[in-house]
Amino acid sequence: MLLGARVLDSDGVPGEDMSDPRVKAGVLLAMAGLGDDLTPFAVEHLPFMRPSFDTMTTPALIVAGDHDDSALTTRGPDWFTDPYTYSPGKKSLLTLFGAEHSLGGIPGYEVAETTDETPARVALLQRLTTAYLRSALYPGDTSWKAAAVALEEDPEPLGKLQSK
Repeated sequence: MLLGARVLDSDGVPGEDMSDPRVKAGVLLAMAGLGDDLTPFAVEHLPFMRPSFDTMTTPALIVAGDHDDSALTTRGPDWFTDPYTYSPGKKSLLTLFGAEHSLGGIPGYEVAETTDETPARVALLQRLTTAYLRSALYPGDTSWKAAAVALEEDPEPLGKLQSK
């Protein structure tokens, strides 16, 4: 919401604009996709899951797992790439290979179980999100470019990057 996304009501009318000009960049981890692709259960019980990305102009890194098969959507893992696909402006998409909804990490405080625990994937996520924010917030910083090149040149990458 702070990046400019809005929630649509049942008639498709955008809700309040809660964007904040002080927010210069963002990282969205496993963000919900468009509400038109929700399952009937999700439509009934989670009416707030109808985002519109039309006005999300703030630069952002969107992170999605290619095995994040949510029971809330009729689509597959690509549903989580909608914030990248449907938002204007400068965006990057990091697709993590083999990642489910918790992107390889532990899904909660004092929780020990996960279905896709991968410390190397979590470390990659940490490096890339830190580099992205550092370069987005400090003009002239090359951390993001270096991290992107390192991922591209990795002979066994754990993900891929796209930018627009």
